[in-house]
Amino acid sequence: MRCLIYAKSEESSWLTEYLPGVNPYLLKIANKPLVEYSLDFAVLMNIKELRIVSDDSIKELQHHLGFGTKWGIEISYAFARSGDSIQNVYLKNYSFAKNDDLLIWNGFFFLQYDRNQIQKAIDFSSRFCCEKRRILYLPQGDKISELCHEDVKLSDACKVLEIPDAITYYNISMAILNKYSKDYVLPGYSNDKETFLGLNLVYPRSSELHAPIMIGNNCRFQKDTLVGPNSIIGNNVIIDDGSSVTHSIVYDNTYVGKDLDIDHKIVYKGHLISAESSEHIHFADRVLLSQVELGIVTSFFNRMVQRALALLLFLLQALPWLLLFLPYRLIAGKKKAEYLMDHNLSVDSYTDSEVLTKSWWGRMLLNMSLDKFDQLYSAAFSGKLYLVGNRLLTNTVKHREMIMELPVYNPGVFSLAESQKDGNLEAEIFYELEYIDKISTLLNLQILFRALFRRPFHGLKSKPQKKDAGAKV
Repeated sequence: MRCLIYAKSEESSWLTEYLPGVNPYLLKIANKPLVEYSLDFAVLMNIKELRIVSDDSIKELQHHLGFGTKWGIEISYAFARSGDSIQNVYLKNYSFAKNDDLLIWNGFFFLQYDRNQIQKAIDFSSRFCCEKRRILYLPQGDKISELCHEDVKLSDACKVLEIPDAITYYNISMAILNKYSKDYVLPGYSNDKETFLGLNLVYPRSSELHAPIMIGNNCRFQKDTLVGPNSIIGNNVIIDDGSSVTHSIVYDNTYVGKDLDIDHKIVYKGHLISAESSEHIHFADRVLLSQVELGIVTSFFNRMVQRALALLLFLLQALPWLLLFLPYRLIAGKKKAEYLMDHNLSVDSYTDSEVLTKSWWGRMLLNMSLDKFDQLYSAAFSGKLYLVGNRLLTNTVKHREMIMELPVYNPGVFSLAESQKDGNLEAEIFYELEYIDKISTLLNLQILFRALFRRPFHGLKSKPQKKDAGAKV
């Protein structure tokens, strides 16, 4: 069996006002894109080939879904004209549809179903259409023109839920979290049915988490925060000191400011939406609610300050480097270098802090920050690095995946993560998100002096230590 998925963009026009920039197919419901629920259903129906048709750009869809390897389905893509009917889409994709049984997923909706009953409940012995032609089935050889126009009830085991507005979107998400989580493959790990936690979650002991709750990847909650019950937190979310989020949805890449009480709301970057009345407010004040910025402030003044300081540090380190580091480098030998991300630069293994900490000589060099000398040259003269920026990452699969989670990546000689007292690089993505959101020339100077001060007085550990975190769940 094959499957054809088509949702007119006009059916999801409310997204433009409330969640601008969100692709309808990739709208997160309980932290999972809507189209992935469709793919899971297709897997249950033993569908092997699937085509997604869009009357808007498919680039983001292709990037997210690829060719379906993750689901064991072959996925292809096609375009439609704005306003094309399902009949027109079927005819344009007739070569895909004609050689097998065809299930058509027609529209912008959510299919609620009982996972244990759905396969037995649907009868594929003859053609049918149901729920106002939202789901159609054509056996091989049948044509869409032959379908009856009277809806039939698909099954008691499933129900089509339209998503015409933000309130309905909120209600469907909360229903999945509270009642129907067992029927779907949801992101995150869970020790009980009401708690779903993503990767790289950091929160202090003063934070409280209350089930039912769902938290995405790379989230950071500051001290005295309260999250839950009945809260869905997306990926790359920062909740600042003293704020509470209850009965609410916080969408991906959102910063929630200090001492805020978010209750029965949808928070999308700088947008605050009531889940009860759909009233909509946009905050211009980034201190309250904001998008984690998609670009680092690189004003002329900020850039010139960075380059001037990089040149000063380079000159101050020149003599110690010649006297202390150069002999060490000759003794250590030029070992295989690792390439850094995206900047055609490499880092030699003899500048690796873990290698240097194994000898007293290497520790002395680290205390004087002489391992940064080559990088300071790049920051001062070539402009390939910032003096202060995102942490330098080597070009590995793990780091490439991490880069995809960041809105922007501009590496620097020094970073926020290494300026922290705990030196916890396990939580590095949170430091990168915090840096991107709060970047300023003053912050850069604070990071630089903290990093330089920390080395001789606090030293560097050879292995990062995990931050002790706890919560009430």
